[in-house]
Amino acid sequence: MSQTVTFDYQSPISLRDAYARIALSIGEHRSDVMMLDADLSKSTKTASFADNWPERHMNIGIAEQNMVGIAAGLATMNKIPFVNTFAAFLTRRACDQIAISVAYPKLNVKFFGFHGGINLGEDGATQQAVEDIAIMRAIPNIQVYSPIDANDLAWVTEDILAHDGPTYVRLSRFPSPTLLAPEQRPQAETPAFRIMRDGSDLTVITTGTLTAKVLAAAEVLEQVGLSTRVIAVTRIKPLGASLADALSQWSAPVAVVEEHSIHGGLADAVGYLLDEHRQPHLLHRVGISDRFGESGHPDALMEAFGLAGTPLVNRLSSLVAA
Repeated sequence: MSQTVTFDYQSPISLRDAYARIALSIGEHRSDVMMLDADLSKSTKTASFADNWPERHMNIGIAEQNMVGIAAGLATMNKIPFVNTFAAFLTRRACDQIAISVAYPKLNVKFFGFHGGINLGEDGATQQAVEDIAIMRAIPNIQVYSPIDANDLAWVTEDILAHDGPTYVRLSRFPSPTLLAPEQRPQAETPAFRIMRDGSDLTVITTGTLTAKVLAAAEVLEQVGLSTRVIAVTRIKPLGASLADALSQWSAPVAVVEEHSIHGGLADAVGYLLDEHRQPHLLHRVGISDRFGESGHPDALMEAFGLAGTPLVNRLSSLVAA
């Protein structure tokens, strides 16, 4: 993109709605980008792109494996395919095609997994991706991102367009506060992580739009005298050594809070990083414990799974007491 799309600080917007605006900017400035959908352009918000540039949009139908194969072919023709569908359908159904047709030859395909996590709500377990980060992390040559807000998504999209290789970006469905102001745009590459607030009693590492709920929990903890540092991770793979260096300087308990299975997600990425850099540290995992999602109101689900509100506050405060 030759001109960065910006979003108002603190104004709530869903990442998929932000993506719609970003996609339109890409369409105006990048004629080499192709948008691919699997009969979900209304849900992925690429319908406006299709209306403006129908020759650069392809609706493959409910055939995610074919969509990835077509994207691989387009990449060999110097096109940059943006592959859009629900994260659950993309990573579960088309895993083999992603691995062998795209990642193995390191083709320049950009995957966008919508409705990541359980905040999808009433659509239920079949459409809630709670293992997508684990799947994509495990496939060689793929960079994995989970933007924390709309501006972060805009900056990440610039980064992946500049990167020659496959990438995966996880998006959530419902509105979330814009935590980063436009003037906080990185001078160069978007950092792998940011310290969103500082504290000394507890360190919480999180990712994606869950960051807003973790910050809200940190505010409640502050009221009862617990100072909480909150770190938001945008690029989960590669994570980068600087986080290991930072954690080595802190002695407070460290919790990883993620809207994902505790197996193979952010906590495992952080644990591997610490092992690799010989920085031993106990990590408390707060995530989805070996179960599928379920149908329910998004806010109720987040609390029921211990990822927001009073259940999250109680879990985090217990770590300090321990």
